[in-house]
Amino acid sequence: MSIPTMTCSHVSVLKEYLSKIMTNLEAKPNGQLMYSFTDGLILNVYETTGRVVFQGTAPGGVIAAQIAAMINQINILVPTP
Repeated sequence: MSIPTMTCSHVSVLKEYLSKIMTNLEAKPNGQLMYSFTDGLILNVYETTGRVVFQGTAPGGVIAAQIAAMINQINILVPTP
């Protein structure tokens, strides 16, 4: 089962986390960042809205689940300025 689209309230923190685990990053138009992972997960992060879309061949895999858990933690633990 794939992970539904999420919203991250602090994209900069998520980007820092992803920079440590991702394998490939492509910047797309309109503030979209596309992260590709070794298990086939494609993660699209939209900087302007905070939307995070899980796609590719492993949108419900282990890496996707770890990222979703991190987003939930970021949303809880990082104070809004």
